[in-house]
Amino acid sequence: MTEAVVVHEFDFSKMVMAIQGKAFTTSQKIADYFGKSHKNVLRKIRQTMSECPDDFARLNFEPADFIDKNGEPQPMFKLTKDGYMLVVMGFTGSAAMLIKVRYIQAFNWMADQLTRWSDMGEEAQHRHALKVAKSEVKARVGSKLMNARKREKKLLALEFEQILSLTQPKLLFIE
Repeated sequence: MTEAVVVHEFDFSKMVMAIQGKAFTTSQKIADYFGKSHKNVLRKIRQTMSECPDDFARLNFEPADFIDKNGEPQPMFKLTKDGYMLVVMGFTGSAAMLIKVRYIQAFNWMADQLTRWSDMGEEAQHRHALKVAKSEVKARVGSKLMNARKREKKLLALEFEQILSLTQPKLLFIE
């Protein structure tokens, strides 16, 4: 018999904050969500920082302080999404497993989107190449059709630019 894993609902928008236009979370928020002691999360972050390249650590883990309930400054870290995921991937337990699974699902969804956009772009480029070939034949047939080709050439160039812009997926961020 399999045992059901219950992970409490959590509004992840409360986990992330914007600081100077960049998204961050803190070691305190991580400790609260995973029900861990803040000192243990700090230890895990420091271990992670010591094991990853220095440039990655500098970009994704920023030392900071917070004021505790006694009015004393205490150490914490501000983490980017990449820093957060690197630390959390080392956690165990049902909450950590659920986050890992959701991250993998999001990654797979994005890979599917990229494949779809690529396929659509290739198909549109193929149809466009056929139009260009037909238009070029007109230019060779006679002067009346050559004038039609001149008009089509500009439109075909514009259409091709639109096709190329369509091959780049647009990421939608819903607030």
